[in-house]
Amino acid sequence: MIYKIKTVDVWDTLLRRDCHPECIKLATAAHVFFELAGHFKPLYTGYWDIYQARVDTEARLARTAREANKDEEYEIVHVLKEWLETILLSSFDESLPQRFADYELSVEVRRTFQDPDIEEFLKQHSAERTIFLSDFYMTSDMLKHLLEQKGLSHLFEDGMSSCDVGLNKRSGTLFKHVHEVYGITPPEHVHVGDHPWSDVESPAQLGVTGISFVPDKSHAARKVRESLFASREALFQHLRQLSIQTAESSIPARQKTEAAAFRFGVEAAPLFLGFALWIAEQAVAERLDRVFFLTREGEFFRRIYEIIFPDQTLFGHLLPAYAELEVSRLSTFVASMEEVSNDEFNRIWRLNRSQKVSGLFSTLGLECADFADLLSEVGLEASDVIDRPDENESLSKLIRAPAFTAAVNKKILEQHELLNEYLTEKGISQKDKVGLVDIGWRGTIQDNLARIKPATHFHGMYLGLRKMLNPQASNVSKRAYGADERVDADTGKLFEAFAVLEMLCTSNMGSTEKYVRSQGKVTAYRNVSAEENSSHSEFSVHFQEGVALAAQVWGPYLERYVVSSSELRASAVHVWKKLSVNPDADLAKIFIHTPQHDVFGFGDIFQKNQAPALSTIFLSPFSSTARRQVMDYVRRVQWTSGIKHLNGISPVHKTVLIALFTVANAVKRYRMKSRRR
Repeated sequence: MIYKIKTVDVWDTLLRRDCHPECIKLATAAHVFFELAGHFKPLYTGYWDIYQARVDTEARLARTAREANKDEEYEIVHVLKEWLETILLSSFDESLPQRFADYELSVEVRRTFQDPDIEEFLKQHSAERTIFLSDFYMTSDMLKHLLEQKGLSHLFEDGMSSCDVGLNKRSGTLFKHVHEVYGITPPEHVHVGDHPWSDVESPAQLGVTGISFVPDKSHAARKVRESLFASREALFQHLRQLSIQTAESSIPARQKTEAAAFRFGVEAAPLFLGFALWIAEQAVAERLDRVFFLTREGEFFRRIYEIIFPDQTLFGHLLPAYAELEVSRLSTFVASMEEVSNDEFNRIWRLNRSQKVSGLFSTLGLECADFADLLSEVGLEASDVIDRPDENESLSKLIRAPAFTAAVNKKILEQHELLNEYLTEKGISQKDKVGLVDIGWRGTIQDNLARIKPATHFHGMYLGLRKMLNPQASNVSKRAYGADERVDADTGKLFEAFAVLEMLCTSNMGSTEKYVRSQGKVTAYRNVSAEENSSHSEFSVHFQEGVALAAQVWGPYLERYVVSSSELRASAVHVWKKLSVNPDADLAKIFIHTPQHDVFGFGDIFQKNQAPALSTIFLSPFSSTARRQVMDYVRRVQWTSGIKHLNGISPVHKTVLIALFTVANAVKRYRMKSRRR
């Protein structure tokens, strides 16, 4: 039989979405949330709140139509106008509802695809004319655009949307309207769709042939996609399992330790995925002009950021341009000094309670041997380690000495000029608001850069922040994603693992030591340490590959399901806690046996596996030398869980060390809490 007209449902018939339908509205809510930040009524603090207000608005409009004995229909621009009036503090540009409707249509285009079976299925039911017929809040013109974008325009001549006429399939009135418009009778009409009532039973009651289109494979996939919207935990668990399954094919090619690192990276991904999401949210919310990822950890963070945001947009908002910035505390400190004085050096000493004399010269880029006579004159030796350096008279004499002052001033002028030029070449302009991404922990590099470019505002974005010890400049703002002692002193044992986090996230490209001019351009000089890089090749690079693989799996879902960084934060902190308290044994062993290049304070290569002797520990209450040796070791390692994997010492020695670290870290946490009271 050839029918006069064939009508075809749109959603889950002609088109399918790669997510739950409500994700589209949630994406619009997120777009509006970032677009109009600061203009919402106090009740609406996040995009889930304003999404729910959208749902409530639609319910109210449907109820009003029902009370007027009409079908429960509404059109998107009208919905968005009523919605904005509900959530915003004041009046708004009258063009906004249409603009946001256009954005929502663009999301539909991005999230939809042609049903793989529909064309062949429609050939089974011949008709003289084919039109689409949809119960939907977007107009027929919008649906035509969507269908054309998906290559389906050849299947229909025209179409109708319920919101065009205020009638729907559910009540049957839209079918009657079709009959009136096209001058046909119900038996001359066949309708194809997926809904058992609206597309089959409702038209059948009018005498229309209703054909069910529910292909097994596509329908099962749809049910899975829609189930993931019901619970973020269900979504995250699905993605964890999907990542693990995807990773399995890469495991056999790796050695035992490499495989363990890779798996750990896959499992630890939520910490870095949440951080990447948060960076983008900060960039849009803070209206940043540029974002820079600071070396060395920033090179890894940038990689994950690029995977999560391949088109450089966040809910329709273009993300600012980004790049790496080759900097370190060492390379920026001298350039940021304003004078040679104890006050300036205190910016280091507040962070490091001990100062090795040779380390001070390394920090300044000076050769200690060139000042041997001066050191002898003031009563210092290069190997001296000074506690409370800000109170040491010999060190003060050194700083006041004309020869020392002149040498440091020369370095200040040289490095200030080079660093300033380097920053300018990187595109940091005076009036910009620049985002800086780093692992943490005090934002010292940011403080230094703010002194170099005082007219630029630097917004720091960190995985974690400790309490600030140095005065903060007016052109500096800092935020943390994972843990922030400034707002919550009770961060538990998270910061015990700061050094191992650095090891996991670092690159093998070396640390920036200074800036040099080469062929008319300023470049960063980076010192690559083969000793430090041993942990990178053994563990960190494989860990990072695991995170990157998981990011490729998670990334599309984070966009489809409109996941915010705050929703991932609990999973992120859980990863951090596990790392702090119950780490992988291979990781702990590699950490404790990998040397650390510690320029600030000591200016040497620190061997974490060379613990103080048991006799030194027992002597420490009575000997200042022994006490300093023990305290320096605890401060520089900090990670109690790492000490548990220290080899080459007796069980008693290890037990004493673990107890020592446990007590020292507990006292430190108690002091932090006490300061907040």
